[in-house]
Amino acid sequence: VLIFLCTVLAVVTVIFLAYRWDEQVKGSNSRPVIDCPTYPLRVSVSALDNDEILKQGVTARDMEDGDITDGIVVESISQFVEPGHSIITYAAFDSQNKVAKVTRHLYLTDYTSPRFEIIAPLEFSYSTNFTPLSCIMAYDSIDGDISNRVKMTMLNGDDELGTIGAHNVEFSVTNSMGDISKLEAEVVVYDRTYTEMRLIPTIKLNRYLVYCEPNRYLDLVGDVIESIGVMGETYSVEEYENRFGRLEVDEGGYDADEPGVYRVLYTCENGAEYTGSAVLIVVVKGGNSDG
Repeated sequence: VLIFLCTVLAVVTVIFLAYRWDEQVKGSNSRPVIDCPTYPLRVSVSALDNDEILKQGVTARDMEDGDITDGIVVESISQFVEPGHSIITYAAFDSQNKVAKVTRHLYLTDYTSPRFEIIAPLEFSYSTNFTPLSCIMAYDSIDGDISNRVKMTMLNGDDELGTIGAHNVEFSVTNSMGDISKLEAEVVVYDRTYTEMRLIPTIKLNRYLVYCEPNRYLDLVGDVIESIGVMGETYSVEEYENRFGRLEVDEGGYDADEPGVYRVLYTCENGAEYTGSAVLIVVVKGGNSDG
């Protein structure tokens, strides 16, 4: 009987020790488990700098350490799958430095693609050293001022910017998330005498590129033209028309209800010989370069 009892005790001890060993092995090999909602995360652009907002709804547990939600980190945010849509990756580490990862779709609710600003007419004298990029600014809702990233490409491969005439170009800029905005424009290179410079009217706009929401009407004269200058004097549109002649506006098919990119041409004459002009680009949201 004693031998039997000792044998039973030995068997039970072996089984218990084997069970404990198995549990320890499983525990040492297990990784944390991250519980992440299946629905996308939708936040504003400003939340990209706030990990607590980015981690909302995400928890983590470990077999040995228990709740390790506080140790979750935002490992990465991918470049855009499409504008405003990224993939966010979370990671969680346990006390043995084992890691678990999970991904989730991230949408930025107030994101807009990079937008350009034309701060001066794209017209230059042939006799000067000019740089069209000095007239172009670019801003992004994530990166802020990205004007130093703007590039210009000649649309006609045989064209040379240094020659007199009109040149079709494309400006492009890319933000840190890989979103690219493009804008086609015309750069004019002229060769004028001093007399022509004084007598040709100069139409000054308060902006040379406008982004508009659909169905928002833009007064192409009152909202845009700042002044008209000629012979060293500056006039309002009304003053100029009363003294010299009518301002003509070619709206280029502009339609506030139709998304697109429109080129509005302003011209005015000082007599029959001298004609001044200016160009406004209007982008109605939804067009190819609307941002």
